[in-house]
Amino acid sequence: MAPSDQEHVDHLIGQVFGAEVAGYAWADVDWHVLVWIEAELASHVEIIERTGTVDGQSVRLGGIGGVASAPEWRGRGLATLAMEKAAEFMCDGLDVEFGLLICGEEMIPFYHRLGWKVVGGPLVFDQPEGKVTFDDVVMVLPCTGQEWPVGTIDLCGLPW
Repeated sequence: MAPSDQEHVDHLIGQVFGAEVAGYAWADVDWHVLVWIEAELASHVEIIERTGTVDGQSVRLGGIGGVASAPEWRGRGLATLAMEKAAEFMCDGLDVEFGLLICGEEMIPFYHRLGWKVVGGPLVFDQPEGKVTFDDVVMVLPCTGQEWPVGTIDLCGLPW
């Protein structure tokens, strides 16, 4: 990504999430879906490709993070468009088994409309001080028709 594009992404993420992103070390992003309206970044999705585990079973994941739309562009379907493109890229381009995202309860209806399903956990991920358990909602998008396995989800790296 061009440095100028990264500046736009950083601004949008800060504008939407503010202090919520502080306190954790985050994974480097592999890909971005960017929705521009003229010269303004209107919506954004991050994608991280990773093999994690569920109860020790390897699972190829497309991690979704940084889903954000600028306040002045909300309600126009731009985040939906970005999420649809991200899902297409993960499932068809990366050939992952599942998309996986972490969200607050209030976001479940939005992601559910796009085909994502709430799954049990717990979910753990790496931090410099060791493994951390995360309590927010975990949702997956089946890409290959497989059933999501039951058990502890380990992202096997930093969160996204």
